[in-house]
Amino acid sequence: MARRETALQAAQMQLRELIGSEFLSGDKLPNERELADRLTVSRATVREVLGQLAAEGLLTRTWGVGTFVREPAERVPVSISDVTALRDRITASGHSPALQDASVSRTACPDDCAKVLGLAPGDPVWRVDRLFAVDGVAAAWIRDHLPLAVGGRDLDPSGLLSIDHDMFEFLAGATGMPVRRAEIDFAAVLADEEAVDRLGVPLGHPLVSATQIGYAAQELALFHGHITVRTDILTLRITRAG
Repeated sequence: MARRETALQAAQMQLRELIGSEFLSGDKLPNERELADRLTVSRATVREVLGQLAAEGLLTRTWGVGTFVREPAERVPVSISDVTALRDRITASGHSPALQDASVSRTACPDDCAKVLGLAPGDPVWRVDRLFAVDGVAAAWIRDHLPLAVGGRDLDPSGLLSIDHDMFEFLAGATGMPVRRAEIDFAAVLADEEAVDRLGVPLGHPLVSATQIGYAAQELALFHGHITVRTDILTLRITRAG
């Protein structure tokens, strides 16, 4: 099974490169047999990959007519230059944000955030999972970890189950220490099974993953999070001024 998925991912990447280098929006692709010969894969693999790319909106397929490169959909530009709620960034772009799914649970602190939060690996922390949609389409999955208490104040992040409450607003009210600075590190990734389930994309779909740390004054880390973004829906913009 794993070998089959790896072959599909490789074929999908090859076909993406072929489309990007030789075809424009509106162009008709060669038939399945020709594509199979060019990619050195089976027609069944080509058929499955074409279906995946059509599902994500890169291609359109019409029975008896052919497969065409689709006009690119409008992407929503989201600025990440300021410490601002994702909800407000999406709204500022003229689009409608929604919280499609959200959960809060206590869990063991993962190794990658334990040091950041000043905890030992395995210590209990809050985990907040949220799935944001833009104009009804799942676009960003955010998983944050927070300590159970900050500065002697117990945290109850259940309010984050509503889109009316944002992480930055919650922390400012719950701790009395607003987030003054956020660090974000980016990486290009391919969708794994969990991202497929959350974002509704095919396995191997290109995504952007970001690790975000929010700091209060005196460099006190208040939360550690992972953001996974569909860049066919959202574009992340950084504005620098000198």
